[in-house]
Amino acid sequence: MSINNNVCIEEDEIDLKELFATIWKYKLFIAIFVTIVTFLAIIWALSKPNEYKVYTLLAPQEQSKSMNLGGLGALASMAGVNIGGGSNGLTPDMAFSNLLSDYPFMKNFIIKNKIDKKLLDPNFDKNFVFAMNNRDIYDFFHSKSDEKKEINFFNNIYKPISKMITISTDKKTGLINVSVEGPNREFNYYLLNKFLEDATQYLINKNLADINSKIQKYQTELAKTNNLELKQELASLISNLIKQKVYINTSKYYKVRVVTDPYIPDIKDKTKPKRALIVIVAFITSFILGIFLVFFIEFIRGAKNEK
Repeated sequence: MSINNNVCIEEDEIDLKELFATIWKYKLFIAIFVTIVTFLAIIWALSKPNEYKVYTLLAPQEQSKSMNLGGLGALASMAGVNIGGGSNGLTPDMAFSNLLSDYPFMKNFIIKNKIDKKLLDPNFDKNFVFAMNNRDIYDFFHSKSDEKKEINFFNNIYKPISKMITISTDKKTGLINVSVEGPNREFNYYLLNKFLEDATQYLINKNLADINSKIQKYQTELAKTNNLELKQELASLISNLIKQKVYINTSKYYKVRVVTDPYIPDIKDKTKPKRALIVIVAFITSFILGIFLVFFIEFIRGAKNEK
């Protein structure tokens, strides 16, 4: 039994020696491979401009207790009418998020505020910030061509803009974070404010149209009925809907109050790229991959020799 253990230990020692011998044999190849990959990672990291996040924190407003419909809600339900003010049960964060995937709204929003022209402006990258204030590498890879490229609105404008805008909700505090991230700080600030303004106006108009439609329907029913009790209940429903009209216009943005106003971040306050991390990961990954390639080469050579 002890003899077998000694043989296994000796075989393990031999295998380890062979492994290190193989690595040492190809040390120059590994060094060159790691150097090339790391150098390319450095070039890539330096070619990327700093990206900045402009954000605002919003707190959902609670609906006033005076607008609680009580038994009137049951009456409306029996009539097959929803009196929720047109929100369809959507919270403000859900309403804003849904608009990001609403192509007709986003297209109108982009064209109305000339966001597409700003994005395609040749001087859009003029205020980009780079590591060591050196943009030569970026300019080398983004040389301006006299030929005008064909622009697809959906792929080249809508998709990039919708990806820049992020809407998230903190489950603990309930606060809504609306942010825009990109390399142009001033553009991020402009985009965030315009999106919230236009989204708010769109949602309010939609709610008002729904409420007005319901008020008109209730007023028609009110004029038809001779039942005094029903008249009182319909009048109360109309009164509550009018209160909802007032409620949705009481805040700057749709059913939320501003906790933190957006601002243009400082040049040093970048969110990405993490250049040091990129280079370190590239170095470690290329080293591991280089060793793998060395053993793969040896395996291929061994297979050929056996044949």
